[in-house]
Amino acid sequence: MRDKDREWIEHWLEQVASGALAMSQRALTAIEARGGIDALVDAAKHRGVHLVELTDDRGKRLIAASKHPFRTLC
Repeated sequence: MRDKDREWIEHWLEQVASGALAMSQRALTAIEARGGIDALVDAAKHRGVHLVELTDDRGKRLIAASKHPFRTLC
């Protein structure tokens, strides 16, 4: 993974882990272009950040990150 891609992932997750972003989302395509989902999952585990994959109303796949676990309601 390129340093620039690692920095992008690290910055996003650090903002979530620090509480600056309570919950934040990024397009899966952006994550795949910057190191991939495996790199994101590894970095999230290291920081105690929870991830969930969602699909928006236009069918776009998103990854949401939060300090708190996500819960599926139904």
